[in-house]
Amino acid sequence: MDSSKALKRLIEDFQVFHCIECGKCTGACPMAQVDRDFSPRLLAKEVIEKGLASEYVRERIWACLSCGLCHERCPQGIAFADFVRAVRLLYIQEQHGGRLSHGGALQGLMRMQTAPGLSQNRLDWITPDLKIASEGELLYFVGCLSYLGVFFSDLGVNLESIAADTIRVLNAVGQVPVVLPDERCCGHDLIWSGDEASFRQLRRLNLASFQKAGVKTIVTACGECSYVLKHLYPNTSGDFPYEVMHLSEYLEKAGFLAEKKLDHIATFQDPCRLGRFQGIYDAPRTLLGSVLELREMRHFGPGSWCCGNSAWLGCDRYGKQMQVERLREAKETQGDLIVTACPKCQIHLSCAMRDVNSLEDFQVAIADFSNVVARSIKGGV
Repeated sequence: MDSSKALKRLIEDFQVFHCIECGKCTGACPMAQVDRDFSPRLLAKEVIEKGLASEYVRERIWACLSCGLCHERCPQGIAFADFVRAVRLLYIQEQHGGRLSHGGALQGLMRMQTAPGLSQNRLDWITPDLKIASEGELLYFVGCLSYLGVFFSDLGVNLESIAADTIRVLNAVGQVPVVLPDERCCGHDLIWSGDEASFRQLRRLNLASFQKAGVKTIVTACGECSYVLKHLYPNTSGDFPYEVMHLSEYLEKAGFLAEKKLDHIATFQDPCRLGRFQGIYDAPRTLLGSVLELREMRHFGPGSWCCGNSAWLGCDRYGKQMQVERLREAKETQGDLIVTACPKCQIHLSCAMRDVNSLEDFQVAIADFSNVVARSIKGGV
């Protein structure tokens, strides 16, 4: 099927022609608030009328944050972010991709993990006090934390602490999770930037590792890993006999009880893939609320703003404006801690705090959900 016919099929499958041009998507879109030339409504109109030949579509399809807020507000229920992802695949087939941030280094790192014979040193962060297994029914899917931690070490983020604290709290509820030495990236950033072939290869390799280890339940601490494993892995060929849960869901189900309160006033940054894409809002808030005082930002829950970047596509002044606005909202809560459930949110907000051109002081501590819960365990720092 040629690209024009494929696009027509996508327009029908996603019912984009049902757009009534009400403008609610553009009114809600974070990107449209900072870039007046960007409009989901206009993007839909151009796709229908001009197809892939539209210069507007060709450029703006990559600017979309795929945060899902337009879908949340659309009275017709059009899953526009998923449609954007599908259109990107067509452009990649025509050798027209988006501008990758950091020179495409992160996508390159993920493609390296598609090599079947790749030898990785993934477990050197595991300390003797952490109990893990090589086989079993419960798997902790670590993701790219170690690699991202090295890549963004200049920001002062300690992403490996997310992995260590996830194991620590799983141990606290009586679980000894499997941690795989040959695990690969889940493929989120590759599929969202149009590289379907590499995504499928990562999926195939991960599924083989899951099966070999005897896994039945997969727990992640990353909203993106959770979304991809639960919603995109089963949508491709082959069986997927696994239950996927975000750490907050698993701990809530396991009846986790904090052993001590933390002297913090915090606000929670909803990851797009955890919140709007999966509807997981209550579990992290319930657990955080049992540990510390939690206050909401102006945009929270289903209306939460994105951290300003997705899939390492672009990294410009518009994304920075969104990050600055998000930090303003966090400061308005008069809290002393931002809690995230996505390492990228932590990276992007930390980067914005350290912008030497900023005229405002946005310094505030950032910690992952796993870090906060781990501190509530006796002996936790």
